[in-house]
Amino acid sequence: MSYALGIDVGGTFTDAVASDGCGRIVSAKTPTTPPHREIGVMRAIEDIADGLGIEVGELLTQTDYIAHGTTASINALVQGQVAEVGLIATKGHRDAIYIMNAEGRTLGRSAHEIQDTLRQRKPAPLIPKYRALEVTERIDHAGKVLVPLDEDEVRRVARSLLDQGVEAIAVCLLWSFKNGAHEQRVRELIHEIDPDVYVTLSSEVSPRIREFARTSTTIMNAQVGPRLRTYLLPLQRQLEERGLKGPLLVMQSEGGTITADRAPEHAITTVGSVLSGGVIGGMRLAEQLGHRNVITTDVGGTTFLAGLIVDGEPVMAPGSVVNQFPINAATIRVHTIGSGGGALAWATCGWARRAPRPSPVPPATATAAPAPRTPTRTWCSASSVPAGCWAAASRCGSTWHGRRSGSTWASRSA
Repeated sequence: MSYALGIDVGGTFTDAVASDGCGRIVSAKTPTTPPHREIGVMRAIEDIADGLGIEVGELLTQTDYIAHGTTASINALVQGQVAEVGLIATKGHRDAIYIMNAEGRTLGRSAHEIQDTLRQRKPAPLIPKYRALEVTERIDHAGKVLVPLDEDEVRRVARSLLDQGVEAIAVCLLWSFKNGAHEQRVRELIHEIDPDVYVTLSSEVSPRIREFARTSTTIMNAQVGPRLRTYLLPLQRQLEERGLKGPLLVMQSEGGTITADRAPEHAITTVGSVLSGGVIGGMRLAEQLGHRNVITTDVGGTTFLAGLIVDGEPVMAPGSVVNQFPINAATIRVHTIGSGGGALAWATCGWARRAPRPSPVPPATATAAPAPRTPTRTWCSASSVPAGCWAAASRCGSTWHGRRSGSTWASRSA
């Protein structure tokens, strides 16, 4: 008997499914265990093995492959829990990431938000300017070297960043997508100083024209790459030690997969990992039911997702935007808001608020429990009246009046 395993690690729950190819399916759900998410994964696999009546080692030995979707990358970006990153750019061009190609105030905004000019604001920069440094070099639009790379300057810049305690370095040099030799040499020089530091190159992660988007993509790849590496490599090691012979595959934004050992190098392509997996699953189910135009939705613990299937195929996009910064990675078009079932609700003295932070208590548990001190969106939605939610969320002593707005409760003091 051979099996295929699917594992989805969300912000709140870890879900696993095993299929033997003959129509038998066994599933399991366990709480996600941040920061050591591999613990939750192994528990889910153990539950799957129990459901099949076999040992974990036997299950993994007979598993052809594991397809793994994870929200680790997107949640890290949305919540700002990312690695400390430094940038090395061509001299005179480090400010591209701060100027934002004159579109920083409108990227990722809706039409009505763009029209409200007075409320438009640039987002906080991806990295502080003192961690964006420059080196002397120049390659032209045809890939010809005009100014050789100053290797001594690279060494000085690299040491400066490492002395600042950065966990990763993003390298984005002008026209490197036409000739990546200078970027590759920069990486070699950095690794001569610190072989273990995570280094990502724009010529490998985002080999496209347009300097701002390429730099943005490279920095965000560096922000999530170390975290993904810290998670995936130990997980892969544990699985192999317990008998896995097939590959551990990680879902990517465009609906494909990448092996776990290569995923940290291209971490930005896993930002839509779980998002795309849900749409692909919805597409397969719709196909079996005879539907070609479908809206897919996915309520996770941290986010709420919606995607489209048109004429039997998912709607695609050449890139995406996170926190008003562009990502140059092909993706299934999925719209996301930070309003999952485990999003925490609280109140300032005026308006009730919520945030895309997963609750320490699974939402299913929170619905059955007394009003928690900081309730989840699930608890508020399941409550018969909103008053209990606001009583738990508010500590300012105001009189509260609730009203329902769409699918969320809003309230203000009298």
